[in-house]
Amino acid sequence: MRELDRRSFLTAAGGVAGAGLLGRTLLDRGELTEVRSTRLMMGTLVTVTAVTRTPDRAEIGVERAFAEMSRLESVFTRHDPDGEVARLNEAGVLADPAPELVALLRRCRRVYDRTEGAFDPTVLPVVTAYESGRDHPRDARRRVGDATFDSVEVSASELRASTPLTLDGVAKGAVVDAGVAALRDWVDAGLVEAGGDVRAFGGSGSGSRWRVGIEDPRGDGLVSTLRLDDGGVATSGSYRIYYDEDRTNHHIVTPGTGRSPTEDTSVTVVAPDAATADAYSTAAFVMADDRASSVVAARDGLSALFLTRDGDRRHTDGWDDLRADD
Repeated sequence: MRELDRRSFLTAAGGVAGAGLLGRTLLDRGELTEVRSTRLMMGTLVTVTAVTRTPDRAEIGVERAFAEMSRLESVFTRHDPDGEVARLNEAGVLADPAPELVALLRRCRRVYDRTEGAFDPTVLPVVTAYESGRDHPRDARRRVGDATFDSVEVSASELRASTPLTLDGVAKGAVVDAGVAALRDWVDAGLVEAGGDVRAFGGSGSGSRWRVGIEDPRGDGLVSTLRLDDGGVATSGSYRIYYDEDRTNHHIVTPGTGRSPTEDTSVTVVAPDAATADAYSTAAFVMADDRASSVVAARDGLSALFLTRDGDRRHTDGWDDLRADD
C-alpha cells in the first residue's frame, strides 16, 4: 500500500538520487524553446522545465538545477546514516551544521510558531512507528513525552534536539526551491515539479501562465487546475501512503496525539515558494479545516483547497482567482 507520491520521504543521497536522465524533449514555440528533463530523486520523479530563447543555456540551467537539488537532498534527508539529520537524530547534537540545514530549521521554527505547533518536525518517532509496524504510534508518542520543537536548539555553530526530527514535511519543497534558484540564472522562465511539489517562475513572460493540476484523491483525473506565474504549490494527503485498508492511519500525524487526521483526504496550498506551500499544507492537514483556513488566510500570498473524506470541497478566499478551469 506504499507508493511513490507527492509526499514521498526523502531517500539517501547514495540511493536513487541522480539515477539518470529518463526523458528530454525540445519544443519550439516561436522564438522560445522548452527544454524538459525528468529524473528519479527524493523517492519520486522530478521534472525540470526551462523556457528560453537560448537552448544551450537551458541545457546548462537544467543540469545546474538537478545538481543543486541532489546536493541539498543529501543535506536534508533523514535516511542516510552519514547525513547530518541522521547524525543529529542519533547523537542529539550536531556541530558545524550546513548553513542550508540551519536556515531550514529556522524556517521550521517560524511555521511551528505561526501554526501553534501544528507543524512540528519532532513527530518522527510516531511516523517511524507507523512505518515499521512494530510499535503503536501512541506508545511512541508516550515515550517522547512532552518534547516538541520548542526543545530544539538551532544556531549556526550547533544543533541540539532531544527528540529525533523529520524534515519530510518541508524538505522536498526546499529542494525544489533550490532547483528553481539555480535555474533562474540561465533561463527566462521555468518550473520544477517533484512528486506534486511545484515551483514556477516567469509564467507571464513565457507567453502564458503555467498550469498546475490538483489530483483527485477519490479516483483518476484532476479536481482543479491552477494558473501560476511565480510561486509554489504543494499538497498533503492521506491517499497514497497509508497503513490500513480504510486509510485512517497514514504518514501524516498530529503532533501531541500521535494520531493521523481523518477530516480531509488532501490539502493543497499555494504560496510564494514551494517550501512555504509544503510546510503549510502539512500543518493545515492536521488542523480542523476552520482553524487551518484562518491560519492560511493570515499569511500574505497563501491560499488553500481542502478536499474532505466525505467529498466536500472547501477553500480560502482568493482560491477562485487562481483557477484555470472555469
